[in-house]
Amino acid sequence: MSIIYVCKMCGRAQRAEEKPNHCYFDRMDAIENIGDEDAVKMGLSIPEGETFEFPGDVRWDPVTGQPMVAGGRTLKQFQDAIMVEVRG
Repeated sequence: MSIIYVCKMCGRAQRAEEKPNHCYFDRMDAIENIGDEDAVKMGLSIPEGETFEFPGDVRWDPVTGQPMVAGGRTLKQFQDAIMVEVRG
């Protein structure tokens, strides 16, 4: 069973079996696991089988800390979509 881990510095989350060593965005090592109830309260939605909350922001391998590139939704795209809803 995978657990959600959140970077205490940038707030991005990832789902993993074991605690990652680094954040996938800023390579910080301040990672904390959160429970399912807290994830719901925080509005985190990482579907089972997915790894990163914002795959478009993946810069670093969370285990090795080596450079990495992935595609997908970025935090900026998510924030822009929320603001469209707020303004609408």
